[in-house]
Amino acid sequence: MSLSEDDTELALMIPQRGNLPLVDFLPLVFLSGYEDLMLPEPETLALKDGQSGIFYTPESGDSGTLCHFRRWEGHEFLLEPVGPSLAEEKPLRKPLLFLLARPRILGFFADWKHSTQGLHYFGLPTRVLSRKARSERRVKIDGNILIRAKDGRTVYGKLHDFSPGGASLFLDRGFLAPGERVLVEFEIPECGSCETVAKITRRETITHPLYPYLYGIHFELTAAQKRKAEHLYLCKKGEQMQQVVNSARDRFSGRAL
Repeated sequence: MSLSEDDTELALMIPQRGNLPLVDFLPLVFLSGYEDLMLPEPETLALKDGQSGIFYTPESGDSGTLCHFRRWEGHEFLLEPVGPSLAEEKPLRKPLLFLLARPRILGFFADWKHSTQGLHYFGLPTRVLSRKARSERRVKIDGNILIRAKDGRTVYGKLHDFSPGGASLFLDRGFLAPGERVLVEFEIPECGSCETVAKITRRETITHPLYPYLYGIHFELTAAQKRKAEHLYLCKKGEQMQQVVNSARDRFSGRAL
């Protein structure tokens, strides 16, 4: 099975996991504007044959397996990996799944049941996060961000991802609150820098030895700043798109790079 345009798009929507535990990785994709669906019925999720997905196992460093939704069988659903393993399938311990059910993206944990003929069977999830898929996909960034609060507090953090409208980042302290406005300054390696006012939209506590707080911010840009942010985004997006195109088959097939 070959990769589709939707497969590549989903790969860009999902940030790099790194070594984050799955319970801390899920909030990175649903920082704001999501619905919390409890005990959903299959028809509520609006999944169709061929829609793209990625599942991650709890093993540290697992970069995900690209797959496609196939069908429901009662309260079980079937996923077909893009690059099925030639070896015997191993049991999957409570994987984290993301599915692109246009116009939305779904994220949830599901119980793996069994595998047969290259298909994985999963139980209906008890809780699903759902949000509209961004028209401007965030790109992964490794870089520093400087944050200045109105009362003079200053702190350095680590950028996680970025789009012209906002970003997510890690901090070593949790003194900023949702709704607070701050001045941020950051640099996109090889592309340039930007300074703007931003609003804190979300704060999460995660499992991280150095940066246990995950923040989501929304940029409040002037016209000039918006042009600069768009330039930085397109610069970095072009670089990452090329990386995805070059490595998607290996990265998501389960084969070692």
